[in-house]
Amino acid sequence: MVDSINRIICKTSKLVDYFTEDGLIKQIGLTKEYWNRVIIKEIVDNALDAIEPLNNKEVHIIQSDSSLGIYDNGNGISCEIIKSIYDFNFYVSQNRIYVTASRGKQGNGLKTIISICFLKKYRLLWHTNEGIILEGIIDAEKAKNGKICVDFKQIGTTEKKGIEICGYELHQSAYYKNYVYFYTVCNPDVTFHLDYLGIEFHNPATAECVDKSQNISLAYYDYDTFKQFITDTQDGNSTYKKFLEEYFGTRIKNKSGIKSKIKDIDFNSQEFINDFLMLKEDQQTKKYTLLKKQLIGLENVLNTSIEMEDSNSLISKSDMVIPCIVEFSVKKDTFKGDTNRKEADIECYINNSITYNNSWSIGFDGGWYKIGNKTVYARDLDDLLKDMSNFSFVFHIVSPYLKFTDAGKTRIDITSFFNELLEKLNKAIAKENRLFSSDNKRTNNRAVMRDYVTDAFNMASDNGRYAITARQIWYKMREISGIEEKKHTYADFTQEILTEWIDDNPEYEDKVNFSDRGNFFVDGSQNGLGTANVRNFINTIGTSQNIFKCYGGISSNIHIEPDFDLIYKYDKVLYIEKTGFDAIFKAEKVGEKYNMIIVSGQGFSTRAAKTLLYKFQQMGLKLYCLHDLDISGIYILDSFGTPNKKFKECINMENLGVTLEDVEKYHIEPEKVDIKQEDKKKLKNLSYEYRRFFDAGTSYRRVELNAFTTAEILEILENKLSAINNLPTINLEESLNVDHKAIRETAFMRIMAEKYREQLDKIHVPIDLSAYKGKYTVDMAKEEIPDIEERLIEKYEREIAQKLNIS
Repeated sequence: MVDSINRIICKTSKLVDYFTEDGLIKQIGLTKEYWNRVIIKEIVDNALDAIEPLNNKEVHIIQSDSSLGIYDNGNGISCEIIKSIYDFNFYVSQNRIYVTASRGKQGNGLKTIISICFLKKYRLLWHTNEGIILEGIIDAEKAKNGKICVDFKQIGTTEKKGIEICGYELHQSAYYKNYVYFYTVCNPDVTFHLDYLGIEFHNPATAECVDKSQNISLAYYDYDTFKQFITDTQDGNSTYKKFLEEYFGTRIKNKSGIKSKIKDIDFNSQEFINDFLMLKEDQQTKKYTLLKKQLIGLENVLNTSIEMEDSNSLISKSDMVIPCIVEFSVKKDTFKGDTNRKEADIECYINNSITYNNSWSIGFDGGWYKIGNKTVYARDLDDLLKDMSNFSFVFHIVSPYLKFTDAGKTRIDITSFFNELLEKLNKAIAKENRLFSSDNKRTNNRAVMRDYVTDAFNMASDNGRYAITARQIWYKMREISGIEEKKHTYADFTQEILTEWIDDNPEYEDKVNFSDRGNFFVDGSQNGLGTANVRNFINTIGTSQNIFKCYGGISSNIHIEPDFDLIYKYDKVLYIEKTGFDAIFKAEKVGEKYNMIIVSGQGFSTRAAKTLLYKFQQMGLKLYCLHDLDISGIYILDSFGTPNKKFKECINMENLGVTLEDVEKYHIEPEKVDIKQEDKKKLKNLSYEYRRFFDAGTSYRRVELNAFTTAEILEILENKLSAINNLPTINLEESLNVDHKAIRETAFMRIMAEKYREQLDKIHVPIDLSAYKGKYTVDMAKEEIPDIEERLIEKYEREIAQKLNIS
């Protein structure tokens, strides 16, 4: 019988993982062939972080026969910090506690460099800000057993600040040029210098310096990460408000309702949770603003978000939604049929840094996707775009949170917003194809505008946050679609494309404002016939109390004013497609005479005009249309009464237009005009009398309203409207709102004024306003006058009380 074996439990230090090849691969998730690339990327990323706040940023890469040096013009690193980095029990990082769109924040980048240099037998030399070159020599034998013993030696002096690696494998100059090029693209505010074996190359900055080091916002934190941030940075004795002020600013500090010291806060209490969510919501308006500082200027921008999947927060899903911006460019180099076709060129960047595997680094759920005119199976951007011959693509993803799918952080998952990106990418490809081709016919413009109208609206309105004009959307449409503004394109856009889009997206109708194309006159005031004015006016309808308001009293005379809805004042509406008659109708008080609202259009009837007229129709007002005697005028009532894509409601109007009888009565001579192609078909459908009048052979006849004198126009209206009066009556007993207090006080003041009239006339208080001489503009004086009046009244009160013996 074999005795049972007692297995001994061994404890091995985790530090071994940093100093054996297998252990380091497991630790950083990257096999040995990546390690030289890790060295350059990590050191350049650290250099860029160090110079972020500067107004002049420089990175120097020097490759000699025996070493690679990467230096910067920042403040440098101290010997003390270097020695702390060699303590593998702790992370050392300035970024680790902050949630920002940073190049790296785990605090293990430089530890990885130390480990790689140890395993590849490179010498790692630190050029410190004390002017000392410091080398940390690790005892190899002790490292095998998980014990890190480091002998630090000062081996010289230096004027540089950065890292030098002796023994680094020498590569061709193109190897380093590629790195410099890629880093220049994603950091356009940095100047890069390359010295390759004495041959110098310079890539100067192409943009003004931007400090991205302060891009910190509560909008980037989930609940658990925020709690960790507090516990990692605070000793507990400082107040919560002081913490907020230090890291997020005075405004956020003042918004918080928690005044306790941090050590006294229950982070799981509803009070703290609600306060955090309130502060986070307050920062939502800035969530993209800060990220936009990191953009590198690519033409297409997608504002989206990523939902954190590794958070255990229990308070709400919205707590884990983190903003993300994707910018990209699409360029076409040659025609599809050209013999010199080339493979697609794809560049990918993340948070102003390069990726390890370029387009392979950006992954998503595998599936069949339509890209351009092809359908491909893809799991990453390389699969998706590699067959797009003659195209070049540049992508840059900016977000405080990225979902990495491997320990080496060589690949991120963009599945959560990939469909949004794909839609925008396809539109950019289509636009580039159109710009590159000479065939850009108007017949295709409408389809193009339909594809881009949502993006144009989002860009112009900041995703629906702000009210905008149709013209602002049009400018963004031209910018992103490549459409040129020609004779009919803007009219097509506003009358058809944007109108259809508003019908499909009614929640944004209040955000889109069309320019005034006419006026409407109500209660003696003139209002522009534009979207915003019409919307605001309609919102006031029905808000009246339908009574006579009575007010006044001791401080003023009694006043009785009507407060009635439109239906008590108007029973009809006149629509005329000419604004030139506005002044005439106003001077002759046509609206008041006939209890009539006047709406004057300009050119085609706009959506705003139809919305207003339809509202009046719903209120029971009678609608009339005054128009020219021409083919368009004859059909205008049909156009209002027939629903279409632009306006889906019927508007029924009575015809007040110029008739054949009016022309004969006033002896008007018709004018001849060219026949429009669209009028020929309309002419065939008219009655014999109209066809005989309009048809003049090679031209057609018409009579405009302007051919009549003002007296004749007024007579036409009088004949057709004077007998119509459908205003409702009111019950004065019920609608007069008598304010007995106001009337009583007014009556008392009249008695007192009459009783003391003679004595009051003799009372005079001298006024000295010399102190106000020459000190004020009109606006400043208007602010002072109420105080001056109040002081004078007080003086008169004292004088009157004394002279009249009133106590």
